[in-house]
Amino acid sequence: MARFEVVAGRAIGMSILLDDELLIGRHADGAGRLADDDEISRSHARISLDRSGFCAIEDLGSTNGTFVNGLRISGPQTLSVGDTVEVGGTTLVVRELPVPTTERALKAVHPQPTVAPRSASQETPSIARGPSGRPQRGLHPADRPGADRPTPPPGAAPAGDEDERTTERTSLSLTLHVDLSAREAAVAIGEGAEPIRLVFDGEAWRPAS
Repeated sequence: MARFEVVAGRAIGMSILLDDELLIGRHADGAGRLADDDEISRSHARISLDRSGFCAIEDLGSTNGTFVNGLRISGPQTLSVGDTVEVGGTTLVVRELPVPTTERALKAVHPQPTVAPRSASQETPSIARGPSGRPQRGLHPADRPGADRPTPPPGAAPAGDEDERTTERTSLSLTLHVDLSAREAAVAIGEGAEPIRLVFDGEAWRPAS
């Protein structure tokens, strides 16, 4: 429901409630007569409130015109809270208006949560598989390159130095050929080595007989 307050004219202090339409003029009924303002026309203006909550005023060909915020209107004019309406010797102020249906609908829509893309650190690590097709056991975190190692007790040799003295690093080549259509594979460990043939029996890779 809309509410208008008369702030100047014969009907000063009057509050007019509107839930549909208000005809302003000397031939109007009730509040639309504005306490018999003799400066308004017989059918001066009409204020309407539609079902969506929008309120508008239009002049009905009055002699002295209809003014919104000091400007004479020539067609329907939408009203907002705080607007002033001048008809004849009467001035009204829009005090309350219902919230339009479109605004109520927008307020009722809850924002959707934003799904952030997974970063590279969150991706599931790939699982290495051996010649048998079964997952291989991964390296212990302490054995990974760059991993922090425990600090040795005083007087003990660092683990890295001991490894360098007792372990010699060797290179090893691995050649793998897989024929998916035939479900066969050949694995050669080291250069010039005889390849090992494997077949897939539906569950795992096994050496060919």
